[in-house]
Amino acid sequence: MARRKSAYELEELAKIARAREAARKAARLANPKPYKARKPEDFQIAYYRDPLETGRFLQFEVKKQALTNLGGIAEVGLLATVPDGSVVVEVNKGSKIAVVKLRWYYGDATAEVKNTSYGTRWIKKYDDKGGQSHWSTPFSVATGTFTMNTILDRFKAIFNDSTKRTNILGANGYAELIVGYGKQYSILDTSK
Repeated sequence: MARRKSAYELEELAKIARAREAARKAARLANPKPYKARKPEDFQIAYYRDPLETGRFLQFEVKKQALTNLGGIAEVGLLATVPDGSVVVEVNKGSKIAVVKLRWYYGDATAEVKNTSYGTRWIKKYDDKGGQSHWSTPFSVATGTFTMNTILDRFKAIFNDSTKRTNILGANGYAELIVGYGKQYSILDTSK
């Protein structure tokens, strides 16, 4: 059974919660960031070979900079065009199709300690590279026969190479290979 919190501990937690709510409300009211529309020229259509259903190709809009950071569309295992007669399914937000994705962030050599407006602190390990810190893209195998193990082996080959890992992740970066959709996913492998 858990220990009960004292009145002092409860008051401290309540004080932090009140400060957090006040800071969130002030941030909502002062919202200085204007809406920034997505530029179509920053994205490219890419086709993903589905390892779960043979012969099916999924169509995604992938950020060009994400592909550049990883070494190009072929390095990620995506295709620019599909073979004639292939079944193509367009994947949009809300589609419940399980996909293997690579997510990563670029981490600078020096982590920063940040203080929140409500009195707590956190450590920021990520940093911008190419105008953004966190990235994501579908990850597959472009040609030949393959399974989920082949995709895992490609992930390990990229991130076990110290030069590639440093170029993509930096000193404190993190990458993970996931399968799923939306917030319903499982982590297959990670790299630090």
